[in-house]
Amino acid sequence: MTIRDEAISGRVRQALATDTRISGLPIGVRVSNGDVFLKGAVESREQAEVMHFILLGIPGVRHVNVDELNVREEAHE
Repeated sequence: MTIRDEAISGRVRQALATDTRISGLPIGVRVSNGDVFLKGAVESREQAEVMHFILLGIPGVRHVNVDELNVREEAHE
């Protein structure tokens, strides 16, 4: 991980922790060349979309991958 990716990772973690719609969720973050990969569990597809939207607004983020997010509401259907 480059210093730039470490800085982006810090901003991503801060954004996830401070937004009340998604704070406290068990989300892992990995950054590679400005691409952000999220892994963990969310309650709804809306939460995944909120994360995607918020993180794309962070300087340096080129792409947000939410493919590894487990959506709990889909698991119950």
